[in-house]
Amino acid sequence: MTDFWTSKDTQGVIIEIILGISVSWFTAYFYEYRTNKRKGKLLLKKYGFLQSAENIFDWQHWNIKEGEIEANPIQSYMTLKYNGEKTFSFKWKQVSGVVVGEGYIFWDNLTHGKLSFYEIKKQWFDYRNVFYKRIFHQGTQYDAIFVNADDQGTKYAMLRPV
Repeated sequence: MTDFWTSKDTQGVIIEIILGISVSWFTAYFYEYRTNKRKGKLLLKKYGFLQSAENIFDWQHWNIKEGEIEANPIQSYMTLKYNGEKTFSFKWKQVSGVVVGEGYIFWDNLTHGKLSFYEIKKQWFDYRNVFYKRIFHQGTQYDAIFVNADDQGTKYAMLRPV
């Protein structure tokens, strides 16, 4: 009687099983890779327009008083970088050119998301609601990200001319 594990028939079956599992794993891996790459391109197409040009601080902060955007902007600017999966990282600076803080915007959909940031030498501000909308202000069309900063008793918008 031959040992089951040393039988040539058994060795062939084991090799076929290993090869079948390997081929299945690689097929699933490359399918997921292609699917995720396609989804990533679709998300970039949908959200990528919010991204700033490299190292350009093109989003300017404006205070909102009594539901209206004020006439003059704050001398504070922000740059947005798309990280993928509906997430942006950002840095903002004052006119002096010194970076004051950085953080992230996590979009749930194109109109609503959450903002989380760290202001240097201060504290981490955890999750403020943000809303995107294209608006007209003082005769100019802007991409606008509205930020609800109730924790500081204020609201503001970040505007970039279209």
